Amino acid sequence: MSALLDLLKAEPSGMPSTAARRKALAWARVSTDMQEERGLSLPEQLKQIQEYAEKLDIEIVEEFHEAASAYKTRAKRPEFERMLARAREDREVSLILVHDLSRFSRNSIDAQTLIRDLRRYGVEVLSLSDPVIDRESVAGVYMEAITFAKNEAYSREVAFHTRKGCKANVQTRDPETGWCYKNGGQPLWGYRAERLIRGEEKRGRPIIKSIWVPDDTIVSGRPVFEWTKDCLRMAAEGASLDKLRDFCNAHNIPAPRSQYWGSTTWHSILELNCLLQYAGHGVWNVRGKHQRRNPPSEWVIVENAHEPLITEEEAAAVVAARKRLKRGCFHRAESRSRTSPYLLSGGLFKCQRCGANMVGQRRPQGYTYYLCGSVPSRKGAGCGAAVYVPKEQIENSVIDGLEQVVDLWADPDRLTAKVNERLRKMWRQHHGVDPAAPRKLAELDGKIARIRREIEDGTPDLEWARARLRELLAEQARLAESTSVIGSAPELDMATVNDYCRNTRRLLSHGSPEERKALIRQWVGDIKLAPEALEVEITYRVPELFNNQLGAGACSVAICNHLALSLVRLYRLGRNGRHLKVGTPSRVM
Repeated sequence: MSALLDLLKAEPSGMPSTAARRKALAWARVSTDMQEERGLSLPEQLKQIQEYAEKLDIEIVEEFHEAASAYKTRAKRPEFERMLARAREDREVSLILVHDLSRFSRNSIDAQTLIRDLRRYGVEVLSLSDPVIDRESVAGVYMEAITFAKNEAYSREVAFHTRKGCKANVQTRDPETGWCYKNGGQPLWGYRAERLIRGEEKRGRPIIKSIWVPDDTIVSGRPVFEWTKDCLRMAAEGASLDKLRDFCNAHNIPAPRSQYWGSTTWHSILELNCLLQYAGHGVWNVRGKHQRRNPPSEWVIVENAHEPLITEEEAAAVVAARKRLKRGCFHRAESRSRTSPYLLSGGLFKCQRCGANMVGQRRPQGYTYYLCGSVPSRKGAGCGAAVYVPKEQIENSVIDGLEQVVDLWADPDRLTAKVNERLRKMWRQHHGVDPAAPRKLAELDGKIARIRREIEDGTPDLEWARARLRELLAEQARLAESTSVIGSAPELDMATVNDYCRNTRRLLSHGSPEERKALIRQWVGDIKLAPEALEVEITYRVPELFNNQLGAGACSVAICNHLALSLVRLYRLGRNGRHLKVGTPSRVM
């Protein structure tokens, strides 16, 4: 036993005396200008994180920052998602440093879920301002929950006082103009925001308030607010949404957020809350969280809040006219939900001419097709003549090509022949391997041999020859390094691929619309309609499952992006622009 103990004592002596430096990601976030004033600006947070890391001998490999609320959905926080992806993929990263945990997330449940998920990848979130918590102890569990609950409670308190201040602001009248202040946001079409300086803050900064005034910008020879009055009077007389849209586009009046008007824009303008504002009322709290519409009983309405463009009687006439109008008999758009029978809707199928989504439509007779979204909303303005792509034929074409791609990936021999060589080539390029290095090395060998012969023959310019020889030898060493690759190119687990492909075929044949829609989005990169050429191009890609099989890192992303162009199917439409004539697919490998 004593001999074994002696061996154990001697074992650490051969190990390095110092452990490798821990590597971390730095994360900083601000959501309001007030945080800049309190010393929580992004540069200040990153500076404090850097100083903290230097004290603990931590190496920061990358810094991430964002100006967004921690309560926003993660889809609206791209930098935060990029930071999380780097933490999960980079095995050398073991820490994420933040100024305080509220910078990470204020939602206690989301924050704890994310932190626990990161621990599965060996990554800890470390805060400079919060106490160090031993999460393995009972007290640590309580302290962690209390810390996140404190952050969430503080955020909710700030939101409460912010809403309270907004409500008071819209009911406060300017002492000079007599109009009520606005909380911000884009004014209604026909109005513009006018900024007023009303005193100074304690820090000496001016207090800026905003009111609405009629927009007197000249468009097509008249002020915008006069065009607004004319359109609202037309709506009161019974003009349809399409007629209002065509009137504005015909007079070259730009829409509030784009160049061309659409029927949906006029639908929003003629809603009750907007008509109240056109009649001079201030309206607040129309929408709540996630843009959900609040009932009118919860609206805050202030009379004579700004100069009206129409009377209350005219606003009531618009409401009555809208009720009398029947829904148009033009093409009816299908639901964009996940269970929609239109498998290519929701942004996968796009018009190449204007970039709008191709939307599922059907006539009252039951004819179904895909159509550029500009047609039903703005009568093709900004795009051009409509091209109709029959639903059944284009969807069958996409699925047929998908089955061919599945067959390609499910065949190990074909996969090896077509893909492995490309993977190796891209792997070498990513690691800085010069494909022309062997040829350059041969040329260098010849130059080096000639310089050495000149030195042996007693060249008169010996210093130049020696300096040139050193340059050639250094270039030779650099090229020699670029011909070697550390590691090996990523490879696919073919057993997993084959299982996945079998399940893919089963879902294509017997899956629900929701399952088939999700499956198509895994395999199809994009679908583009070229209206002038009457062609539909379908590009397939490597599914995310295979991306994971290739491993993490920038090289794998580059490889998968390149393989996304491994199969392209091209179909031509009939010259009448109404029927899809299926042609021979064109493969690009």
